[in-house]
Amino acid sequence: MAKYNANDGVRVFNLPIHRSSTWIFNCYAIEGDDGQTVLVDPGLLSTTQQALRHVHSLGRDPTRLHSICTHGHVDHVGGMPLLQTHGARTYLPARCERYLAGEAPRTFSSRTALRFFPMVGQQPFALSSLAELAKASRSIGFAGSSKFFQFPFPPDGFLEEGTALPGAKEWQVLSVPGHSDDSTCFYHAASRTLVSGDAVLTHNGRAWFNPEIVDADASAQTEERLRALDVEHLLPGHGLPISGAIWKTALSFHERPQARGLVARCLRRISK
Repeated sequence: MAKYNANDGVRVFNLPIHRSSTWIFNCYAIEGDDGQTVLVDPGLLSTTQQALRHVHSLGRDPTRLHSICTHGHVDHVGGMPLLQTHGARTYLPARCERYLAGEAPRTFSSRTALRFFPMVGQQPFALSSLAELAKASRSIGFAGSSKFFQFPFPPDGFLEEGTALPGAKEWQVLSVPGHSDDSTCFYHAASRTLVSGDAVLTHNGRAWFNPEIVDADASAQTEERLRALDVEHLLPGHGLPISGAIWKTALSFHERPQARGLVARCLRRISK
């Protein structure tokens, strides 16, 4: 199992994909068709700014941007307004159309959220990330106890199951509910690459189907579906990209990484 090395630069493995990250929040820039660039999960202002610098350094056309997200949580959409000011076309998962019409998104409890705790030490901590999230949550997305999905401008379209990504036609949209009802992944069959959003995390070099969920049955179906995919490269929303026999050592959503230390063991017990 190969683990992404930060010293490799912004390119992920040998793929035409570039990663920007602040703490545990990842944003990916996919080199798309005919000079187009697809920015996936521009959640923080800082990661979005990093991604724009990468686009510029690659000589990509800055007027041919597509801004997409794997789901509507604030840490995946917070940078979208900045991209809109740069002329990016914005696309949200299909379920978000219902949210914009007034449907309240389902959210997980605080106890359920504790299951995510093992992830907080997986990437270098940045206090500024928390400040960015707090600021963005007042005007965009949903999280925690949110009753409504906020979005400050009309999107250009919605990402439907089985369709191609705008600007990157070889990538397929997959609907993968469980973590949230609008969760999606993006799959590139030719390179066996999965951009998994929060459906699958990585922890200490292993894939981990996200235990922070709103629907256990949907999570089980999503896990079964994704394990059936031929995946060599996994690019998660949280955690470092990994490559190799992804599913061979993957943890299920109902499993937990081995806890270390008293606090970790206590949180693991509480969140069961």
